Amino acid sequence: MAMQRTQSIFNRIMDIFTHFLLLNVMWLVCCLPVITIFPATTAMFAVVRQWHLKGIDSGVFQIYISKFRENFRKSFVIGLLWLAGGAILYFDASILLIYSFPGSSILFTMTMFLAILYGITMPNLFLMLVNYELTILHAMKNALLLSISKILHTLSYATILVAGVAIVYYFPFFLFIIGSLLAFIMYHIFDKLTIQIKNQTTNKERPNDNIIGDSPPLK
Repeated sequence: MAMQRTQSIFNRIMDIFTHFLLLNVMWLVCCLPVITIFPATTAMFAVVRQWHLKGIDSGVFQIYISKFRENFRKSFVIGLLWLAGGAILYFDASILLIYSFPGSSILFTMTMFLAILYGITMPNLFLMLVNYELTILHAMKNALLLSISKILHTLSYATILVAGVAIVYYFPFFLFIIGSLLAFIMYHIFDKLTIQIKNQTTNKERPNDNIIGDSPPLK
């Protein structure tokens, strides 16, 4: 009996590991063209969302392909806008480092602040895309507002990402599972946050005042 129970637990752990591994490999493959990184990552978060809603046994491959196609256009456009924003920040910072003029240090500080905000907003953007029916501009605005208003949660995402990069740096083989694992952890944090916000805002604010609750959730 004990042997069967141990075998059952081991099989379950291997099953879960296989799901995370498959999702991560699919994400890596879909990211190879580079320009598809945003659609690929959005699809990964969408699969993780399904796991939270229906359990990990809901699958990987079919859900990932479906969500990749479903969200491709919107996430691709957002990716282009995000890339353009990053290019502008990089160009501004480079110019301010090369040329010195009155007020350049202040402008450089502001640019660095915007760059940090730009980086830490990204996880919330993916989470918004897979959870709510939002227009492109609405998704970007809500992600930014949520990142600022819930800075501790935002910093937790940043910490998780930095830890993930460090793990892959020292143990490269984790590259084949770290993406899906980090997405799962970040979604769990986001899910707890949305529940907390909805509980706090119930009967206290109008729907339009709630960053998360002003758009219908996806099914």
